[in-house]
Amino acid sequence: MADLGKKYCVNCLADVTNLRLRCTDCPDIELCPECFSAGAEIGNHRRWHGYQQVDGGRFSLWGPEADGGWTSREEQSLLDAIEQYGFGNWEDMAAHVGASRTPQEVMEHYVTMYIHGNLGKACIPDSIPNRVTDHTCPNGGPLSPSLTTPLPPLDISLAEQQQLGYMPLRDDYEIEYDQDAEKLISGLSVNYDDEDVEIEMKRTHVDMYVRKLRERQRRKNIARDYNLVPVFLGRDKKETRDKEKEKALGVGGAAAGAGGTGASVGVIGSGSTTAAGSGPVTSTPKRKITKEEKEQRVRLRGLCQFMAHREFEDFFENMHKERVLRAKVRELQRYRRNGITRLDESAEYEAARHKREKRKENKNMVISKRGSGGGGGLGSGIGVGGGGGGGGSMAGGLGVGCVIKEEGKEGEFAAIENLTGFELLSDREKVLCNSLNLSPARYLTVKTIIIKDHLQKRQGIPAKSRLPSYLDKVLKKRILTFLTESGWISRDAA
Repeated sequence: MADLGKKYCVNCLADVTNLRLRCTDCPDIELCPECFSAGAEIGNHRRWHGYQQVDGGRFSLWGPEADGGWTSREEQSLLDAIEQYGFGNWEDMAAHVGASRTPQEVMEHYVTMYIHGNLGKACIPDSIPNRVTDHTCPNGGPLSPSLTTPLPPLDISLAEQQQLGYMPLRDDYEIEYDQDAEKLISGLSVNYDDEDVEIEMKRTHVDMYVRKLRERQRRKNIARDYNLVPVFLGRDKKETRDKEKEKALGVGGAAAGAGGTGASVGVIGSGSTTAAGSGPVTSTPKRKITKEEKEQRVRLRGLCQFMAHREFEDFFENMHKERVLRAKVRELQRYRRNGITRLDESAEYEAARHKREKRKENKNMVISKRGSGGGGGLGSGIGVGGGGGGGGSMAGGLGVGCVIKEEGKEGEFAAIENLTGFELLSDREKVLCNSLNLSPARYLTVKTIIIKDHLQKRQGIPAKSRLPSYLDKVLKKRILTFLTESGWISRDAA
């Protein structure tokens, strides 16, 4: 005989006493969750009818195999408790859920099902976007350790402490900046019968005092960051002299050890000397500061009050790196303009350019020497007179003739040799540009356009003449004739 207190699904006859879905349009139609989700239809009942959830609060959300047998009512109470008391207050949450659950059971069930379970994996992503950043960590936050942990006292002797009036235990000075700043608030008192104007006046006094305290602390920080106390005491010069003496003694000892054994190795410019029987004496070489950078440091000295010493030095070091990078970029652009696309080609180009400049320099030196020798011969011929003087005149005449010939050969392209693109021209092109009085850059532009148009015509591509306006018919004909004779373009194109 069926139990009258139980309810059954009208489709699969499963026990739905704990949870069932009742149709609001059809009487006596109650389905289990499985049949309802499958869209079961019986008689006049259709799956789009309205429904009502009916439960006794005794079914389990996680299935019968879940540990603890938590009912839906307990799950609802647990979620309400976690929202009311917060994560971690397990005793209050257990009292809210019911006397049948201990704090340990509440904690284990919530962590297992809602955090490490499938629900937690689906709702809590691995990387949380827009996560709130903890600003109470180091580097000047409101609760930063750098603000709560006192700095170590200055490393100075007792006599120097007395000279400065420094108190190491308090990291403070007997005479501070604006010593009378405390007078602003020493006589202030808050009374109940103060008017609004008096209260604002007292607040203004407090703000003025706080600003003076900040300025006092800022000056202390600058003195500590830039090591101004050792500079004031003259210890920096003394330490520099001691380091130089130690370096000199180390180098002398290394040389003495090398003399005793007869073997030593020295590296010039590396800042270290190694000798047999003695250890290396190393010193860190500093970058040489140029005159421009020194002037720039003087102009930007006002930034010292806003930046720490290390930040100030890093700022100028980064500016130096920027200048180096800009110079390197200009060098690479120069290589690209000369048709160089690989670093090995740039090495060959620099070697050839160095040889070319050296050869030009040697030629100028030879010309100057020959000019001085020819002038001497001419002078001696005039001064002696007679037969010997004639010989001297002949020698002087030959010397002057040689000078004139060399200068003529060297000054043949004097009008264009300093213009852009001169080094890209061949000898015949230099003669052509010099005879046409045409700059190398303009000639190279015209040459590129003519050759490009010629190649397009050979490929059957129609090309419009894009020659510049400064090129007249005579110049165009001379350049076309030259390119044809040199084999750059065919005769039919000319």
